Amino acid sequence: MRIIFFLILSLLGCSPKMGIIEKKEFVLGTLGEVICVGNRDLCRESVKRAFQEMERLEDILSYFKKNSDINLLNNSQGSPVSVKEETFEVVKKAIEISQKTEGAFDITVSPLLKIWGFYEREKPFPEVPLELIKEKLPLVGGDKIILEEMKKTVTLKNSSMAIDLGGIAKGYIVDRAIDILKKAGVKNALVNLGGDIFCLGEGKDKRGWRVGIQDPLNSQKIVATLNLKDKAIATSGQYENFREIQGKRFGHIIDPKTGYPVENNILSVTIVADNCLTADALATAIFVLGKEKGESVLQDFSAEAVIITRAEKGEHLWVSPGLKGKISYY
Repeated sequence: MRIIFFLILSLLGCSPKMGIIEKKEFVLGTLGEVICVGNRDLCRESVKRAFQEMERLEDILSYFKKNSDINLLNNSQGSPVSVKEETFEVVKKAIEISQKTEGAFDITVSPLLKIWGFYEREKPFPEVPLELIKEKLPLVGGDKIILEEMKKTVTLKNSSMAIDLGGIAKGYIVDRAIDILKKAGVKNALVNLGGDIFCLGEGKDKRGWRVGIQDPLNSQKIVATLNLKDKAIATSGQYENFREIQGKRFGHIIDPKTGYPVENNILSVTIVADNCLTADALATAIFVLGKEKGESVLQDFSAEAVIITRAEKGEHLWVSPGLKGKISYY
């Protein structure tokens, strides 16, 4: 789901060396954007380095890159694979989040995504693949991944297992890009990777970064905006990515316990957290768990949320207490 952001800046009176540097490139199959506010020379070089880091991490973490760690793991036939430190870190974090969300977030659902036709080269079945779901479900579960900390190896217990970091890698890559900017001395910046966003600082005029939440039922509208400073935001919704089988729509967010796409009254989940990795993964987990369980999970991660659910007349927005005063409705 797209998140729309607005940069509020007042550059009047700034020196010629101050301003905004903005760059866009495709990373991890989506549009990446970095906006830097401050010294133009510093921003120009820092933004360049941030994209270099994002591209480097894509080569390591992408499901689709031939020589990525993920591809090597998925073709390891159950043998331990020595992975780069970044891969080990993301997989470890994914398992931790899975444990804290009752398995609602799970990077091992890749075989299920494949049979439902959610990979670009895979065609959906003409009918719901009941037998294949039963066959693939035993391959799912973070407990089936073995991590060896000292050796930095990852082992998928079953030779038919596969992992996909699509629900967490973008968030991690955004965080690393922000780290690059911070180390360079950048104070105000925004990194957006396909709707996974980190807002660094509060803009030149100290009014903050305004991030708009898209209306799940109308892609041309926003339902609210959030004013954020030094926070990450990510949204999960499955009305834009779905498959139609026998006249019924199935969204791309899979419930790891059933093997079926999630069917509940949630239209979208927007998470605000201290880092984008957490926001990215929690948005998916809470979409799977539902609103009631999701509320308690938020507390475990010190995160906030805007959960949009179906209502008798359109939509209902639930906003966690920590976002009161930071949200404006449309």
